[in-house]
Amino acid sequence: MSPIQLLKKAAILIAGVSVIIVGIILLPLPGPGFLIIAFGLFILSTEFAWAERRLAYLKSKYKELLGKTKSKSNKDDH
Repeated sequence: MSPIQLLKKAAILIAGVSVIIVGIILLPLPGPGFLIIAFGLFILSTEFAWAERRLAYLKSKYKELLGKTKSKSNKDDH
């Protein structure tokens, strides 16, 4: 791995982890804490396979939750 590639990987790691830390700090506050954490994982997933797997897991859980919410709201409408 060239020094440039190593530097790029380190920069992505620092940026992604920094964004995730900000998201964690914002979790107890009203606002987009989970969205910021997902964005940090997105940044990390550009360079790390483990982050890509975590992001895919979050997406699947989000879709599952969204499906439950939609089905519940459809039942409430009738």
